[in-house]
Amino acid sequence: MSNSSKSGRTISYLPLVAASLVTLSFFASRIHAAGGLTAFCVMAVTMAAAAAWAATASDEIDERRAVLIILFAAAAMRLPFLLAEPYLSTDLYRYIWDGRVLGHGINPYRYVPAAPELAALRDSVIYPNINRADYAPTIYPPAAQLLFFLTTRISESVLAMKACMLAFDALSIACLLGILSHLDLPGRWVAAYAWHPLVLWEIAGNAHIDAAMTGTMLFSVWLFLTRSPLQAAAVATFAALMKPIALLVLPVYWRPWDWRMPALVAAIVALLYLPYMSVGWKVLGFASGYAAEEGYKAGGGFWYPDLLQVLTGPIPGIGRIYLVAAGLGLAVLALRIGFRSDRSARTSIEALGVLVTVFLVLLTPHYPWYYLAATPFLAIYPRVLTLWVLSIGGLQMHDVIPGDIVPDFGRRQFVFHATVLLAVAWDIYARRRSIGKLSMTER
Repeated sequence: MSNSSKSGRTISYLPLVAASLVTLSFFASRIHAAGGLTAFCVMAVTMAAAAAWAATASDEIDERRAVLIILFAAAAMRLPFLLAEPYLSTDLYRYIWDGRVLGHGINPYRYVPAAPELAALRDSVIYPNINRADYAPTIYPPAAQLLFFLTTRISESVLAMKACMLAFDALSIACLLGILSHLDLPGRWVAAYAWHPLVLWEIAGNAHIDAAMTGTMLFSVWLFLTRSPLQAAAVATFAALMKPIALLVLPVYWRPWDWRMPALVAAIVALLYLPYMSVGWKVLGFASGYAAEEGYKAGGGFWYPDLLQVLTGPIPGIGRIYLVAAGLGLAVLALRIGFRSDRSARTSIEALGVLVTVFLVLLTPHYPWYYLAATPFLAIYPRVLTLWVLSIGGLQMHDVIPGDIVPDFGRRQFVFHATVLLAVAWDIYARRRSIGKLSMTER
């Protein structure tokens, strides 16, 4: 059989898979409502399997045509989520509220939404859906506030905020295609991100700010590979002032003992916070309260110490010990990456992927949208099991359909994080095995 014939047969499956996923997307909300969390997880695994197949199928494929099919299907898959009301999270109502408050010339860090000073801004659509409205000031940093302000100047609506986050989602896809091209990797691997169910639900469906952070972070990575590390650091800092996870890219960009990058980062942070400093330390918003709610402030909130205590019984102070050890471990890893000798594009991207993955594995976030930071790396490393387990397994944290016959949240979390540890062990083993094979080949 000729190569062209093989190519035609391989590509013929891609439109069928794409059409099936588009159809599934249009019925996703109804399936979830009828079948609960079980149906939700089955949908997630099905979509992820299709994304993985599209990214890792035979090389005998018309690359340009495959990318066009993937992008067209990705756009169609997002449409039903864009038009549906969010029901898995209410965070975007706070985004709209913050933009409205700022649009009226009021510092969004000064008052909680229920404050009497803001009574004139309340309505029957946005305000009733704001979570923690009576006690929590905004938690979102100044770059996020700027984005909320600009979006709500167009329209103070759910649709406008979703469209804004989808624009950053499109930026993520465009940057990934550029990064894949720069690394001489197949463009169709972008399907691992573009078709990922976590991206569909948490960006197109729930419009989380993580979409803007991820898109801006990936733009900084593209700048790092093609332009200047300083330009990349400036953009990454802006991304981190949407959500701090983007700070993880800075050790990759930094060259040892170069003072310019830290100075630039500090200047951008100061410049963006300056307009809000009339409230003093309140510019940190609900960050401290959020850390307390999630248990992090007291040294809890991490699932691995809890897993350990299931086996050993109570260990006094284990949460704080874990927090210190995890922080030190992450700091050591960041320093090793900053001082690395091999600064090639491939090594740099791999270092960033490792740093983001380790951070998420150690943090054990309580909400699935945190794992959006890891999903772009699936387009570059579609065979890394840990990334798939984190991004797909995290979706089971949603539990909003009553009466579904599934284990309780705590048990699901134990299973999820135990599986993450197994995936990490497998990826380390697979990595060492591939290095060993390479060494044998060189001999």
